[in-house]
Amino acid sequence: MTIELPPIPWRMGRRPRDARGLPIPFAQFIGADGVPDFRVLDAERVQRCLRNRLCGLCGQQMGKHVFFVGGPLCVDNGLFHDPPMHKECAEFALRACAHLNRSKGKYSVAPRPSEPGLRVVEGAMATDQKAEWFALMHTRLFSQTRGSDGMIYIRAELPWLAVQKWRDGEPMEGHDG
Repeated sequence: MTIELPPIPWRMGRRPRDARGLPIPFAQFIGADGVPDFRVLDAERVQRCLRNRLCGLCGQQMGKHVFFVGGPLCVDNGLFHDPPMHKECAEFALRACAHLNRSKGKYSVAPRPSEPGLRVVEGAMATDQKAEWFALMHTRLFSQTRGSDGMIYIRAELPWLAVQKWRDGEPMEGHDG
């Protein structure tokens, strides 16, 4: 089963695809069976992104401008689990990702480890309440820390250089900050 996708940015076009034809983000967890789980990040790959300033979606080097995607709480506090991205990659995710491009619904339950040695950590920021909109946020710098819950937390430099709100896969008119 393939799905209709918006135009794929050239960097994302180099990524392997899942059975539906979606590019698999660089920082995504891929099980021993080769199947990506879009609900789970690979902590080692997230660390590579942060250490080497790589885009969490395409895995390629970023310049001095980085972008984050998140809901209203992320806009307010600048904390993230997902690594920063190129603008084009983030915009593609806002259009193509079933979680980000729908304002209705709930988060999927985190999977239980099924492979030996695999540990799935759910962060303290997790909630089953879905944001009514997501934002594309622009900054230059970020740092990281590991919380007492075991999660990697990425702190974006605030104030934001720009914030653009999105709903249902499209920018919301009159909501650029």
